[in-house]
Amino acid sequence: MSENPSHVQGYRETKAAKAAERHNQANEVWAEVEVERQAFDEQTAKLRAMRLAPENAES
Repeated sequence: MSENPSHVQGYRETKAAKAAERHNQANEVWAEVEVERQAFDEQTAKLRAMRLAPENAES
């Protein structure tokens, strides 16, 4: 027989499952943040290139 009663084991399993779910959700959110950051950086680079294009054409 285990050292812990079944309700303690169940509590630990539930706690671990909830922690794993929070970890997965956090990873999903960070992935979305990264995609948005990349899109922002790409748009910034595109706008910078458009702004500098007339200067580069003169040179």
